[in-house]
Amino acid sequence: MAPRGLENGPGNGLERLFSGRARAAQRSELAALFALAERPDVVSFAGGFPDPAWFLPECEQVAARLLREHRGSALQYGPTPGLTAFREYVAERCRRQGMEVSPAEVVVTSGALQGLDLVAKVFLEPGDPVVVECPTYLGAIQTLSTYEARLVEVPGDEVGLVPEALDETLRDLERAGRPAKFVYVVPSFQNPTGLTLPLDRRRRLLEVASRHGVPVVEDHAYAELRYEGEQVPALKALDREGLVILLGTFSKIFSPGLRLGWTAAPAAVTEKIILFKQGTDQCSSTLGQLMALEYGRLGLVERQIAVTTAGLREKKRVTLEALDRRFGPLVRRTEPEGGFYTWLSLPEGVDTVRMLERAVRDHRVAYVAGPAFYVGRRGSNQLRLCYSLLPVGLIDEGVRRLRECYEAKSAGVR
Repeated sequence: MAPRGLENGPGNGLERLFSGRARAAQRSELAALFALAERPDVVSFAGGFPDPAWFLPECEQVAARLLREHRGSALQYGPTPGLTAFREYVAERCRRQGMEVSPAEVVVTSGALQGLDLVAKVFLEPGDPVVVECPTYLGAIQTLSTYEARLVEVPGDEVGLVPEALDETLRDLERAGRPAKFVYVVPSFQNPTGLTLPLDRRRRLLEVASRHGVPVVEDHAYAELRYEGEQVPALKALDREGLVILLGTFSKIFSPGLRLGWTAAPAAVTEKIILFKQGTDQCSSTLGQLMALEYGRLGLVERQIAVTTAGLREKKRVTLEALDRRFGPLVRRTEPEGGFYTWLSLPEGVDTVRMLERAVRDHRVAYVAGPAFYVGRRGSNQLRLCYSLLPVGLIDEGVRRLRECYEAKSAGVR
């Protein structure tokens, strides 16, 4: 017989035992994106997935050889911080990009989002302020909200975060007696806008952070996927005071299925990250680390990046041309120089959240509505389009369906 109070309801009454954070947690918009991507009848601009056609065929041979020659170690647990040789490889790649990173500062994670989760564990108490861009990555909003952080938005303009606005925000928090614990930014090919913060603003951002003694968590997920314009140094490469904590990932430059990312942080932070990772998942995939290490040794990671960026360049061109042809001046859009996304602003009064249900149901096209990327659920007339996953031949059709849905909304069709 079930204990009293657990007999009824879809959760058998266990909801009464939930923690405050579990009760506050809302339906995951990331899970909804993955579900949309699995529908074969929907032309999906939603999830930020790489095109599987880009994955190099050498993966198969490398995995088979590793399992044949190193099965015992490849299928075994590994050290919590990651395999030493792999940490050395990650640090060496960072140094090639101008960052002063040692292997001892690297912790291997299960994707960059786990890195942010571990950083949150290290720094945050309930109610602690964390400053974020406006808009910002929805996965970061969800992760930081889990730790009951108070997310404080800093406005941006047509090129990204405004350092003077960041300075004012940090001053306001200090005056209120609750200074920010850290600033979270995606400075290169930002998710969701696709914007890249210029070099002068990166320097000013670091000057502001230094003046206030606030660390900066840099999400480096897309930074190596530049297909136009001049390379801009990472914040970590410009940092001379040990203020920047880098979140990196192989999901975009190699394969999301490996579930490999890393943090690069000062020694005191790294020590705590390792302790918390031990209690989270003990270690990241040993086989994945060995595969990425061998890929790197063979020069295949760089080749994968070249294949991916070439594909992205073409898909971005086709997407923006389709938007310009089918929407014209009706929408404002960003012009990314790298990464997966462009950001659309529709006329005021358009509700992209309400429009999305009709888009999927009646027009079989999907996107991510703007409010998902704002702490206060603003941006109701905005949306993110991801062009990385769709075959080139489907992009124009998807944009056509999006325009058809917009016209149906404008005509009052329900």
